[in-house]
Amino acid sequence: MKDIKQITSEIFESMPSNTRFSAADAALIKKHKDILLGLEDELAKGFYDTLYDHPSTFEILKQEDRSKRENVLRSWWQKTVNSDFDNAYWEWQVFVGLIHIKQKVSNPMMIAMWGWILTTLRRQLSAHLDQAELDEIMISFERLAATIQSLTAESFLSNYVQAIEQATGFNNKLIDRMVNLQIDDLISQKA
Repeated sequence: MKDIKQITSEIFESMPSNTRFSAADAALIKKHKDILLGLEDELAKGFYDTLYDHPSTFEILKQEDRSKRENVLRSWWQKTVNSDFDNAYWEWQVFVGLIHIKQKVSNPMMIAMWGWILTTLRRQLSAHLDQAELDEIMISFERLAATIQSLTAESFLSNYVQAIEQATGFNNKLIDRMVNLQIDDLISQKA
């Protein structure tokens, strides 16, 4: 069974390096740290307003206290803005993929909310930065989003498949073969 470090490393290796978050991106976030931390309240409120207003995501969240959920996002935002973006940070994002499986948060939900975060950041930051600075920091956040989405989505899939392997005793090659047969069937239905 792969551990979180191995999964993280494999995901990073599969991403073209110029699409991943970089040290220059991290420096840019640190440069604007005070502004970014000041956006926390609106981000947390708007994020959960969006999730609680949508039936599928509300279904997942309805059992939990909203203020608790907002505090989790606040903690994530603070940790992200203050991060050194080291291996521990990226492994933590892989761990988030595990939590998403457990809480039934789907990849489309996660990716959609990343879109919401980026749109909201652009709008909020436009009040604080000139256009060139805004474009520059948004490129950094887009790479951050792509990196985290890759880590979260692929760790979700990797851990899901590992759980199936352990529960059924099937090896990965057999599961891949079964999946490919199903995909071939779906493709032939569309052809």
